[in-house]
Amino acid sequence: MRGMSAPTPEVLALLEATFDAAVLIDERGRILAFNPSAELMFGYRAVDALGRNVSMLMTSTDRAGHDGYIRRYLDEGQARILGTGRDVRVRHRDGSEFSVFLSVGRLPRTDPPQFIGYLHDTSLRRKALATLEKERQLNRLYLDLAQVMLVATDRGGKVRLVNQRAIRVLGRPEEDLVGSNWVDSCVAPDDRPAARSAFRQLLMIGGDEPQGCEYHVRSSVGEDRFVTWRAVALRDADDVATGVMLSGEDITDQRRAESEAHRALERMNSVSRLATMGEMAAGISHELNQPLAAIANYAQACARLLRMPVPDTPEIGGALEQISVQALRAGEIIRRIRSLVRNEDVRREPRDINDLIREVHALLASDARVHDGRLGLDLAEPLPEVTVDGVQIQQVLMNLVHNAFEAQGNQHDGSPAEVRIATRITDTGDVEVSVNDRGPGLSGDLEQKIFEPFFTTKPSGTGLGLAISRSIIKAHSSRLGYRANEPQGACFFFVLPAHQENST
Repeated sequence: MRGMSAPTPEVLALLEATFDAAVLIDERGRILAFNPSAELMFGYRAVDALGRNVSMLMTSTDRAGHDGYIRRYLDEGQARILGTGRDVRVRHRDGSEFSVFLSVGRLPRTDPPQFIGYLHDTSLRRKALATLEKERQLNRLYLDLAQVMLVATDRGGKVRLVNQRAIRVLGRPEEDLVGSNWVDSCVAPDDRPAARSAFRQLLMIGGDEPQGCEYHVRSSVGEDRFVTWRAVALRDADDVATGVMLSGEDITDQRRAESEAHRALERMNSVSRLATMGEMAAGISHELNQPLAAIANYAQACARLLRMPVPDTPEIGGALEQISVQALRAGEIIRRIRSLVRNEDVRREPRDINDLIREVHALLASDARVHDGRLGLDLAEPLPEVTVDGVQIQQVLMNLVHNAFEAQGNQHDGSPAEVRIATRITDTGDVEVSVNDRGPGLSGDLEQKIFEPFFTTKPSGTGLGLAISRSIIKAHSSRLGYRANEPQGACFFFVLPAHQENST
C-alpha cells in the first residue's frame, strides 16, 4: 500500500476479532484494513479492497458526498458523520444494495488521521421486523374477519385486545374497550357475578382445555345480547396465568328464532289436536250423549216417583245416585277433551306410558265405534317410566289410531276394522309403543312420502298429522317409524328412552 500508513498490528488484531464488519480508511478515503466480517458482508476479498476508495462500498446517493465530508473535517474540524450512528444503504460486490447501521470514528494518535467504520447488517432485522409486522397485520385481519367475538384480557380483567365483531356487537369504539374492565363495563349487570366466577375459575385451573360459559353482554344502547363463550387462560413460560382469551358467539337472534319456532310448533300442535278432535267429533258426541241421556232418564224417573201419592224414597235415592255417577262420567270425558286441546307449555315428567294410554282410551274407543271397529290394548307389565309430555304423546296416539281406522274404512272382506295399541320393553330397556291395524298397509313409495308435510292420502286431509307427530316424537329423543304387519296391515311405532334418575 504505497503512500499509505499501514495500521498497527494491535489495530489489525482488534479488527480481526470484531464481529461486525470493520473498514479502516486514511484521510483520502482509501481502505487500509478490511476485516473478515467485511469480506462476508460485501463479497470482496481484503486484498481486492485494500488501497481502493471506500466509496466503492457506497450507493450512488452517498458516494458523491463522502470525500467532501472528510475534507471538511480535515480543513474545518466539522464532523458530519463522526461519532454518530445512522442507517445507510451500502452496495455489495454483485451490485445489490442492503441496509446497515454505520458508526464512524477517528482512530486515536494517528497522523495523518485514520478513520474506522463499523457496519452492522440491519437488513435481516428489517426483514424480520417487516415479516413480524406483516404477520401482525395478517393476524389482525384474521381477528377482524372472524364471525365470533374475540376478547383478550390481562389477569385483572382489563381488555388488551378486541376484534371488529366484538366492537359491532357492543356498539363501542375500540379505544373505549381497550383498557376497560371487561366484566364491569361490558357484561350485563345480572350476569356479572357468574362472569367473575367463571373468570376466577379459569385463572385457577391448569391446562389448555377451553372452558365454556354463557352470559349476556350489554351494548352501548343498553341492549343485552346473549353470548356463549369459550375461554382459555393465557400463561407465560412459567405456566403462570397472565390473562384470558375469550371467544364468544352471539346467539341472541338464534335463540329468538328457536323460541319463535318453538311457539309456532306449539301452535301447530294445538291446531293438529283440534283438527283430530274435529275428525273424532262424531265419536266424542256419542260418548257424551250416553251419560247425558242416562241423566235425563233418571231425572224423569225421579220426577215420576215424586208425583206418586207415596214417593218411593229408596228408588228416588238410587236414581239420584245414578245421576251423580253419569254426571261424573260426562265430566271426566270433558276433562279428557280439555286436557288434550288446551294450549299449555311443554311439561316433561316421568310417566307410566300404559297409564297415558288408558287415560285416552275412552276417547279412542268412541272413535272405534264410529268406524264400527274394535280397539284393543296389548300393554306389557311392568314397564319403566318414560320422561314425556303426556298430552303430546296422547296427541300422537289419537292421530295414529284415527288414521288406522280410516285406513280400514272399506275392508273388501267385510271384516270389522281393528286397531291394537301395544307396548313392550326393548332389548335396551327402553319402551316401544306401536299402533297396529289390519288394513292394506303402505306401498314402497308411500313409505317414503307419508311423513312429509302436506302429503296425505285422505280426500280431506291436511297432511300435517304425521309430520307433526314425527316432530313431537323427535323432540322426545325418538323416531316415529313404520313397518309392515304380517300377514297384512300397518304398524306405526316409536321407542321412548327409559327415565333415568339424576345422579347425585
